[in-house]
Amino acid sequence: MNKYILNSEKAKINTLTEELSKSLKVNENNITKIKNKFYNIIRTNKDSSIEDIIASFIDSLAKELEPLLKENITPGLQAGIKNKYFSTKVLGGYYNNHLNKPIEEDTMFSFDSIAKLLTSSIILKGIENNDFNLSTTIHELDESFNLNTSIESILKYTALIRTEKRIDNLSRQETISILKKVHENLEEKEKYKNFYEYNDIGYIILRLSINNFLEKLNNILELIDKNNLTYKNYQYKDKITGGKINEEFITPDTKGRDIIFPGHTGLYGNIDGLINLFYKIIYTEDIISNNSKTKTFQQPYTDPIVYNSDGSQKLGKNNSPQYMAKIAGIYRKPNGITNPNYDKLASCDMSNNTTDKAIASTGTCGSWVVGDNLEYNNKFSIYIGGLLTNPYTLVNKGTYKNKINNIPNSNIQVNSKGVILGYQTKLNKYKEIITEYGLLLELLTEYIKEQDKQALNNAKKTLIRHIK
Repeated sequence: MNKYILNSEKAKINTLTEELSKSLKVNENNITKIKNKFYNIIRTNKDSSIEDIIASFIDSLAKELEPLLKENITPGLQAGIKNKYFSTKVLGGYYNNHLNKPIEEDTMFSFDSIAKLLTSSIILKGIENNDFNLSTTIHELDESFNLNTSIESILKYTALIRTEKRIDNLSRQETISILKKVHENLEEKEKYKNFYEYNDIGYIILRLSINNFLEKLNNILELIDKNNLTYKNYQYKDKITGGKINEEFITPDTKGRDIIFPGHTGLYGNIDGLINLFYKIIYTEDIISNNSKTKTFQQPYTDPIVYNSDGSQKLGKNNSPQYMAKIAGIYRKPNGITNPNYDKLASCDMSNNTTDKAIASTGTCGSWVVGDNLEYNNKFSIYIGGLLTNPYTLVNKGTYKNKINNIPNSNIQVNSKGVILGYQTKLNKYKEIITEYGLLLELLTEYIKEQDKQALNNAKKTLIRHIK
């Protein structure tokens, strides 16, 4: 690398940033922030090796994440960003509020709702094999279920399915008995325009209705992960973290304890496992075909806004405007959205920094992953970023005396036990960081490639940082 940042190099930095900006279609402030970090890393490492440049990148990422641990926004995390050339990983913090077990590379987190992506992949594979189709009803799939809701309606969250009582703490047998009797509330559904109900009941039913579901799940996990980075159910208990208000619980959702891989829990892994899972399903054809993936990202309705019966926009748990999810628990930034509150939505929605082609999946525990520039012919190749955080962050109980309190300098609230309310909101603080640094890694990679592609190919590809 040149010892000084010459005008020609500044021009190259400006050109690359402008090219990225055109593909992003984001406002100038967002791209300027990324550009400044890009420039500072190059300037700081003006006579350094490629490894030093990427090390500076990951040090900067760790520095951004560190305050969120110290401010008790989350006790522990693992984050990762990879592209065609580099794989980076940052981890730190502790197992829970007692600070008795540090987060390591092999620490397991609950993936929670990202399991819906796996279930949908099994469904789409079944469609490829002509076992059934999207219009097949649950009753046709399994006659023991008295439910005429289609597979497609469940996958797209356009089925309003309710049980007669909560099934969280019931036995396996009683839970299944209740699920056999449910029906879609068509009358309630008709009250809504563009109905959307993010609900795990339908997915529990799908899993119980699919022949040899666990065998098919095992097959997918084997394809996704040959290094044993993801596990289902209670394997490797001693390495599983997160999801614990009471230490005896492995997962915060009791449905995940009483039925094998039931609703949105039962799958665990580390950051490598999370990124592998997303990469294999979304970027390759190892699991499902590109044609099936096209179906996966079809919008249920052309209008992505979710409405109440009175015509007002539906709000979520955190009073954030709701937009339509796509099939399989995968989300995209809807085209044409100009709502100024868009970047404040729940974690499953896209950052303003992403391109229109960006896609993401999330688990409510904090397993959030975004993929962008996923086309081979794209100048900036690909990047995939992921994050795992402990779901129920416990903060100092003495700090917050009321039942609901604002955490200073954040939009997060906690209850009287110090448990964060609406943990999806917490992920917004990470969402922008992971997205921003994914794009920054792309810019750095492209810059290095133009300088010396051969050196890039020979560079060390994996970097890890531990936040102490």
